[in-house]
Amino acid sequence: MTLKVGSLIEIISAAHLSFYVESAFKERGGIMLVGPPASLKTAMSEVLDCYPNAWVLSDLTVKQGARMREDIASGRISTIAFADYAKLYQRQSAGAANVEGFIRALTAEGFRRANWEEPTMTVIPARALVIGCMTSSFYTQHWGSWKDDGFARRFLWSHFQLKDPNVIIEAIIKDVRLDFGGKNGFNPKLPTSKSIRGNITETESRLLLTFLRHQHGKEIGLILLKKILAALRWKFNREPERPMTIVQDFSRCLLREGAELEV
Repeated sequence: MTLKVGSLIEIISAAHLSFYVESAFKERGGIMLVGPPASLKTAMSEVLDCYPNAWVLSDLTVKQGARMREDIASGRISTIAFADYAKLYQRQSAGAANVEGFIRALTAEGFRRANWEEPTMTVIPARALVIGCMTSSFYTQHWGSWKDDGFARRFLWSHFQLKDPNVIIEAIIKDVRLDFGGKNGFNPKLPTSKSIRGNITETESRLLLTFLRHQHGKEIGLILLKKILAALRWKFNREPERPMTIVQDFSRCLLREGAELEV
């Protein structure tokens, strides 16, 4: 079950662009990239640096999140990525739980107020796509609680490992930095109209649902996959077969066995 690195890059990019897709559903959801150390998870998330309204963070507190609420609600920040998701849990358990609750709200119903703020004040819910990178061992430690409290169902859980474990070492030996831009044909684009048609048929939606058969949650995952396909269809409007091919390629890492990432 091989996943091309170019497909994963396009999926992450399209997930960010899902902000612009017309839909009856406001949920943003997210993608968790899970794999052993040194499997290019962080490098994949850094593709988002190409977009001005995507922030790649190393850490976050609820107070910092509350200060970002206006920028998130207005769309000035539409995606938040964590290069090392485990860093959010390297604090007291209560603090980690609060951050988890903040992220859980961002991806679905929207973050409204922190617990120290006046509960009667009027606020616009802040919603954002969340990308997280974590090791397989960290995922194993926390999966039980994530499944029980509803956190897990808000994300697509992408599991992969490198097909060639030596690819990073070889790049270091040759003093060549792995290029996830030009080499893989990645071209970041933003819709000038600030809108992308959500033109996904019922038949296509049912096909996308089959890709989620091993995912814990289906509802938010399906909403996100439909938006991803619509964004890819907008980007590759002259290549009608390519969007679904990319999604089908990505679907391999959503299965119980995961996928091998081919660089």
